[in-house]
Amino acid sequence: MAVVILVLAWLFAEHIPRTLTIFIIAAFIAFGLQPICVRLERKMPKALAISIVFAVLIVAIAIGLVIVVPLTVAQLQILATNVPTYASNLQDWISSSERWMIGHIPGLRIPQRAFNVGQLSSERLTALATGTLASLGTILIGTATAFFVAFSAIVLSFFFLLNDSAIAEGFASLFPQHRRDTARNLAAEITETFGSYISGQVIVSAITGIVVAVISALLGFKFSLILGIITAVAYAIPVIGMLIAQAIAVVLCAPQGGWMILWVQIVMFGMARVSDNVLVPKIMGQSVGVSPIGVMFAVFAGGELFGIPGLLLGIPAAALIKILWRYFVAPWLQAQLDND
Repeated sequence: MAVVILVLAWLFAEHIPRTLTIFIIAAFIAFGLQPICVRLERKMPKALAISIVFAVLIVAIAIGLVIVVPLTVAQLQILATNVPTYASNLQDWISSSERWMIGHIPGLRIPQRAFNVGQLSSERLTALATGTLASLGTILIGTATAFFVAFSAIVLSFFFLLNDSAIAEGFASLFPQHRRDTARNLAAEITETFGSYISGQVIVSAITGIVVAVISALLGFKFSLILGIITAVAYAIPVIGMLIAQAIAVVLCAPQGGWMILWVQIVMFGMARVSDNVLVPKIMGQSVGVSPIGVMFAVFAGGELFGIPGLLLGIPAAALIKILWRYFVAPWLQAQLDND
């Protein structure tokens, strides 16, 4: 019977993907803002605390839309229209690096044209850039849809936070009477774990991305804002995120020479270490309680199953599984052992 219910629920969910997206995003927004709201509730009424938090959130989003998005689009347009020039400069840099290695490393033999960016012809790159610019209309439509989903999710998350006690009681009512206290404890632990992780990760990732963007801009890097956004997203992906971001940074920096690559790599590596050893302990506090091996497995498995969302949410999903195991599976196994 349970299997039939799950199958029917899955089939129903496939027909309402946008509704599910809104509810899932709203839930994560509510989880992320809940620790901040709880702190403010100690000093003021709950409704006022939630209103202040959402007012700050809306202001931050408005600043992003008015300032950050136009600058990012402008940098992307420059990057797209100058791809052939950057490819040529990158090829020159690679060729000079090959000559330097051959001259300084005895016996080194590099196959001719082993690293030939020129294989991507100017015509092909120009066509790619033109196609990217021509698709801006489609991108804008998708952006408008994303804004609708985001706005709906924000409104719904406000409702979630305002009625969190009623939602928790509704969750507990799904369980038998003698299990409802356990269900309430379970809901509280999930909320605390997810809330601490999501809010802490967003703050740390944002600080990391902003610092990398500002310092790289002071160094004269042309695509500092794009790099900052990439860094912020990548830092939220444990184990492999910053490695991927630094590899992308090498490509973006190459047209400006080897020194730019070196300095940007130093900035990214140094800021990542500061975030790991200073910001994470200060902001996120105790971890979600998943072992290092569990973290690696959750990240790789999540990425393979669900792509970027899986990479970002692999660790909290692993923490959820661990909590559910402790509340339900472990007691059942213990009961089986006691009966034996």
